[in-house]
Amino acid sequence: MLRHSAVARWTPTLLLGALLGYMVVVPLVILLIGSMSPTGLPLDPGWTIDNYVRTYGDPAFWIMAWTTAQFAFGSMLGALTIGIVMAWLVERTDLPHRGLVRTMIILPMATPPVLLAIGWVMLLSPRTGFFNHVLQALFGLDEAPFDIFSLPGMVFVESLSLVPSTFLILSPAFRNMDPNLEEAAMTSGARLPTMLRRILIPLLAPSILAAAGFLLLVGFLVFDIPGTIGMPVGIFVLSSQVVYLANDSPSGMAEYGLISAMAIFFLFVLLAIAWAYQRATRQAGRFVTVTGKGFRIRPLRLKAWRWPAFGFVCLYFFLATIAPIGILIWTSLMPYQAPVSFEMLEQLTLDNHVDFFGNRRALAATQNSVLIAIIAATAVAVLSVVVSWVVVKSRAAGKKVIDVLSFLPIAIPGTMIGVALIYVYLTLTFLPIYGTIWIIVAAYTTTYLSFGSRATHGVMVQIHSDLEEAARVSGARWTMMMRRVLLPLTLPAIMAVWIWVVAHCMRELTSALLLQGTENKTLPVLLWGYWSGGEPNKASAVGVWLVVAMLLVVSAWQIMVRRGRLSGVQE
Repeated sequence: MLRHSAVARWTPTLLLGALLGYMVVVPLVILLIGSMSPTGLPLDPGWTIDNYVRTYGDPAFWIMAWTTAQFAFGSMLGALTIGIVMAWLVERTDLPHRGLVRTMIILPMATPPVLLAIGWVMLLSPRTGFFNHVLQALFGLDEAPFDIFSLPGMVFVESLSLVPSTFLILSPAFRNMDPNLEEAAMTSGARLPTMLRRILIPLLAPSILAAAGFLLLVGFLVFDIPGTIGMPVGIFVLSSQVVYLANDSPSGMAEYGLISAMAIFFLFVLLAIAWAYQRATRQAGRFVTVTGKGFRIRPLRLKAWRWPAFGFVCLYFFLATIAPIGILIWTSLMPYQAPVSFEMLEQLTLDNHVDFFGNRRALAATQNSVLIAIIAATAVAVLSVVVSWVVVKSRAAGKKVIDVLSFLPIAIPGTMIGVALIYVYLTLTFLPIYGTIWIIVAAYTTTYLSFGSRATHGVMVQIHSDLEEAARVSGARWTMMMRRVLLPLTLPAIMAVWIWVVAHCMRELTSALLLQGTENKTLPVLLWGYWSGGEPNKASAVGVWLVVAMLLVVSAWQIMVRRGRLSGVQE
């Protein structure tokens, strides 16, 4: 009997641990082995440290690492500054039209970062940029005042793309601060700098540090914007260098050994960031408020600053959405890339859009994107529920291991997961999924599992164990209890996870670009191919319809949020 009990306690951990270990640990182990193989392929004979010597002994690598750090920290500071101001204005002031403002801040999530970058290239290119042409004409300048093909240009665009996520992380913290603390400080004669230093910043420190850590991780691993803006002029960060060595190596062959050695550096950097975050937030528990839910937020009166503050939000929305999407729409309606002018109105054409809907490659890419998004989102949702039940509700032995394995992918960039899966399925040839949509599904499922499991964990904790006990007493088996009790109660979180993953799969480029074959191209990869191949008009047409699809998904998500069905789920 005891033996049967021990088997029952270990079975969920062993089964789920084997699956998660295969998804997360096996690719990293094979990646490590590949970094010490002369060819970079794990099963090829021989061992060497030459890949590490060539990578870390090259001064250009450390220059690139410094560029990556500048890009990551610059983007983090830019997005954090704008996000803090936005969250404060929406949650703590009498800003007009706050519902509209919230939508204007979140809606730019519907624009994939690669499209945002392409739009700003068309707006601020030194030769053809629309804004540069306008400024030169207005002020009689001989040269373009702005150059998007620069590190500051990359930081500017990346900061714009990260503001919605920053706002979603910080907004609840501002909303839940007890206003009595601010009023007490002002009553005691504290001025604004003192109140910020002694009250607001300590209370907000955990959320600000969480946002900063997230933004820093994204800055180190993102490819879309550095690849679009930096690569054409030779400004490389670590992620764009990995993609370059995989797809455009001077030797004509993918440099798997160098890629894997560089990916190990990636992992150490991200672990260092996670460690620094843990140390920084260790004492965060000292700064909490103990209060009931009865307080009412009394908004700070902005007085004469109300409409300038609203104008600040409108300016962000214009820069993050209206301007880049507007220039994409214009370019998609032109027979060639042309400046915005009344004379060119005669050249308007729908040929690029007609070509998109009549192009077999485009239709196949659309079908692949939709299938991959649906399958990956469903896999993440199902796995998240099972993981959360084992970790939160079950009495399984070793369930902390399951929790760690499900959360580990958050520290692994999509670039590294893509490279690792190349090694896995070039090595494990008995699973012939290399070059198919299934390898991209595997990449997305691994990448987004950490988000899904955190979302369902929070909901699972809130379900009282008495409900499960009542079901057991009534004779319900585990399957019926899941179907009749747990699943209905966790359905809002499951739907939130599903929609969120669908949206991100539809816009994700890095992993799909690394794992692309002749039969598994996605819409972002097709768009990238048109853009990098010198066909901006076709790329713009693809981008416009991708934004339309993203708008539908994000709108559905926001409608469900407003109805209260997705409470507690954030970007």
